[in-house]
Amino acid sequence: MRTLLLAALLLCASQLTQAATIYFDADGSPQLTLTPSYYMDNVQANGLTNSGYASVSAATGGPYIAYNGNEAPLVTFGWNGADTFDLNSFVIAGAWGSQTLTISGYTDAVLTYTAQLFVDTAARVFQADWFGLTSFSIATGNDFEQSSDVTGSGQHWALNAITLNEVPLPAAAWMFIAGIAGVLGIRRKAARKAIS
Repeated sequence: MRTLLLAALLLCASQLTQAATIYFDADGSPQLTLTPSYYMDNVQANGLTNSGYASVSAATGGPYIAYNGNEAPLVTFGWNGADTFDLNSFVIAGAWGSQTLTISGYTDAVLTYTAQLFVDTAARVFQADWFGLTSFSIATGNDFEQSSDVTGSGQHWALNAITLNEVPLPAAAWMFIAGIAGVLGIRRKAARKAIS
């Protein structure tokens, strides 16, 4: 019986986080708000085939990507959910060249994680594994170098396929977990008394 209750507890705990992969479309994403500026491009329709935009699109299978419009030096991805999220990873590239980006994770405007990431026009996965965030940001670097084999220019980056876990733990969920833990504790206490 104890094993069955423990299995139920673990199943419920695993169901309290909801995994998601965010692929951008022409309207952006309902889960995230990007500020101060962002754009979505249909990479093939806009002729951006020789760029980091194209490599991110090809790597993620999505025609639309997010990027820092007008070379915005800082873009913040704000979470639209009620609680926090865990940032697992995303696919990113430099659109027209290479640079070192600063990726930062925040919980209620408090910096909780930061990392440096070198990007060029080849898509790569940024593996974060950051927990309990309400937003994250990407800042451009000061070491930008234009790639010689691209048609465009500018200190842009391209991003798609953000994988995250939403962590909604409402009061009812906590009460359920506490109830199961209590039942396990009572059964354990009863078993000890029976042995004595």
